[in-house]
Amino acid sequence: MTLVERAKATIAELRERHPTVDHAVRMQEHYSGVQGSQQAGGVTYFGFLSVFPILALAFFVVGWISRVFPDAQDALIKAIDEVLPGLVGDGDGQVNLGDVQAAAGAVGLIGLAGVLYAGLGWLSSLQAALTVLFELPERLRPNFVIGKLRDLLTLAVLGTVLLLSVVTSAVLTRASRAVLDMVDVGAELGWLVTVAAVLLGLASAALLFFLMFRLLVRTSLPARALWSGAWLGAIGFEVLKQLSGLLLASSRGQPAFQAFGIALILLVWINYFSRVILYAAAWALTSPAAERPPAPVPAAAAIAAAVAPAAEPSAGPAPAPRLPGLTSFAAGGLVGALLTLAGLRRRPRRGRVEGSGTLSR
Repeated sequence: MTLVERAKATIAELRERHPTVDHAVRMQEHYSGVQGSQQAGGVTYFGFLSVFPILALAFFVVGWISRVFPDAQDALIKAIDEVLPGLVGDGDGQVNLGDVQAAAGAVGLIGLAGVLYAGLGWLSSLQAALTVLFELPERLRPNFVIGKLRDLLTLAVLGTVLLLSVVTSAVLTRASRAVLDMVDVGAELGWLVTVAAVLLGLASAALLFFLMFRLLVRTSLPARALWSGAWLGAIGFEVLKQLSGLLLASSRGQPAFQAFGIALILLVWINYFSRVILYAAAWALTSPAAERPPAPVPAAAAIAAAVAPAAEPSAGPAPAPRLPGLTSFAAGGLVGALLTLAGLRRRPRRGRVEGSGTLSR
């Protein structure tokens, strides 16, 4: 047995013993089967073109919200750092927030439509990729107008949830530290605040992934399957954020960074983030909780299957058709002979008829 055959046998044994391993293998098979990496590349391209319009749109909207809620802009900056850790700021090698805010201030009612159209390109490409990952038929794919309206709704919902999660996390963190300081255990139990912040971040990220799946595509998967993919995506996203420092350090040391700057790092980050989303979708589709229905059959075949009586299962092979035996041939011959004799008796003889005619003359 070769090394490859041994590896295949080991993987097959692990898949039989551990359902999670089997689920992971089926996820990778589905991701590769629908060319998930190529789908992530398309999402990366449109995502990179949509980053700056989305940021400008966010600051434009938050600028109006900050008149009622003064801390809205600080919450937005923290939310941006949650999604793009270390990529946006006022430091060297970062996307300058001052330039984004200046562009947001110049956005008017007419320019807002252009910014919306450019910013929704990322969600449109992500919607197309998720449609392929979830194997939705062509008839369930939205048209241009419905797709753009759905993208706009998704962008508004995701942005609101992200801002609320940042504000909630900040409030809970401050309240927890204040309570621990009041009882003089802040130094000993400060790690609990960190753990609570991480868990809250995981929950908010899982909610964002679930909303992406539910709003962008009209999949028939149950919520349990979607939540399993959402939790996997949240864990992968948190791991990606923790590795963002290593990613930034390794990218900045490359010669290509000197030529392309922050654009290169932004491309790499968006590509990894897109892969996490698509892997989460593949995990949800191949989940045991998905309960995918069987493939539809044509109407004629369905009617024939419903009308025809169910055949009893047989253990052995189907018997060969029986050939007519000797008894059948003998019975047929006997019946034919009897019919022939009966016909001869009923037929009058020619000689007797002619004789009777002569006598009568």
